[in-house]
Amino acid sequence: MHILVNGTRREDLETRHAGLLPGDLLEILGTEFFRAGQLVVGVHVDGTDVTGADRSDWGQRAGVQELALLIQTPGQLLAGSLKVSLEWLPLLRTELGSCADRFRLGEDAQALDALIRVVEGLRLLFLGIGQIQRLLLNQELASSALVEGFQAEIPRLLDEIIASQEGRDWILLADLLEYDVMDQLTRWEETAAALLEELA
Repeated sequence: MHILVNGTRREDLETRHAGLLPGDLLEILGTEFFRAGQLVVGVHVDGTDVTGADRSDWGQRAGVQELALLIQTPGQLLAGSLKVSLEWLPLLRTELGSCADRFRLGEDAQALDALIRVVEGLRLLFLGIGQIQRLLLNQELASSALVEGFQAEIPRLLDEIIASQEGRDWILLADLLEYDVMDQLTRWEETAAALLEELA
């Protein structure tokens, strides 16, 4: 079986681990890379992306021709996660502004549809920042403490949004979106930019 790491064929790994089933090989390689300070962040088997749920299907299969791994250091993974969170912000800001405007104009049905997208976007951002926070545990960056504040603030804001929606207080809801949530997004943008600068 050919083993590719970040697009480069690794004959040394092929020789050292010849005859192993793909699942066993991945477990061993994952441990080796982890000890070297790297993480396996992507797996392809015979050109197909493999997720954790798929691994049981192919892990014990003989006849696999190619195992391709994408590996990164925690710092590289952290930088990539920060960049993705920053790329997501303009779309979320646009949706927030539109949603707030619709509530103020009395377009409740359209505003509630947009609110679903806003809440989902905030939830995804919150989950992504949770991953970033876990990656920061072993990094010594001055700006990392700012992430905790953001992690605490988003659930509080989501609770206020839900309470305003249940109380049908559309003006308060619009104000929460336009001012409080937008302010948190600006804070996150500044925090993420500072972390990226420190990583560089």
